[in-house]
Amino acid sequence: MSAKFILRFDDFCPKMNWEVWDQLEAILTKHGIKPIIAVVPDNQDPKLDVSQSNPLFWERVSAWQSAGWSIAIHGYQHLYSNTNSGLMKINNYSEFAGLSYEENYHKLEAGLQIFSEHNIKVDAWIAPAHSFDANTVKALLALNINVISDGFYWRPLKRQGATWIPSQMWRFRPMPFGLWTVCKHINRYTNKDIKDFECDIERYKSDIIAFNQALDDYTICELTLFDTLFEKFWHSYLKFRQKIQPVVNMIKRIFKVLPRS
Repeated sequence: MSAKFILRFDDFCPKMNWEVWDQLEAILTKHGIKPIIAVVPDNQDPKLDVSQSNPLFWERVSAWQSAGWSIAIHGYQHLYSNTNSGLMKINNYSEFAGLSYEENYHKLEAGLQIFSEHNIKVDAWIAPAHSFDANTVKALLALNINVISDGFYWRPLKRQGATWIPSQMWRFRPMPFGLWTVCKHINRYTNKDIKDFECDIERYKSDIIAFNQALDDYTICELTLFDTLFEKFWHSYLKFRQKIQPVVNMIKRIFKVLPRS
């Protein structure tokens, strides 16, 4: 099977960047793309408040779900309480990792109650900052959320009793095989970002599948040694890119200001 992609959007809440999002949603609708939307049920993070609150937010979420889009619970209040990097070891801050099972359970239960009040079915879990731990997974399973969008794998798999749909990329790029989730944060998008996004959708649309389709199209087996090795390789690759990115940016700036012959 050739490489397939899932498109994921994080940090959705009533005060998100609606001016940008309305343009992106029109692009998605035009091309029939069905992404997964990570919704913060009770956002208290001021960094996510970038526009006037949309009083019809939950109606919009319901409409997306009715259109066949997947909806994920994205934490509870998107407030980081400690410096624990959790299972993924990407960011040294977390809303859930490092807390007791009971604390994880109560936060998740409160968040899921908000979705229930608005008649929204939660399809998956997406952790703020990719940071959660075994207690979080245990609490999710106890609350009947058994699908996680995360993990530096090349395919969906079973781990700790849950189904993991991997999330490994933040932009589209050609891949030879596997299932790749491209995660987007759109609050700071510029007009150029919107144009680039549309170009990517036009280029990759034939290989973009819905989140729920991945559960049907792939045989989901337990975590193997190869999966673990691949995860370590991809994690190291991302860390390396993170370290050299300032140098790459500096080189780009130098070439940008050099006179053209």
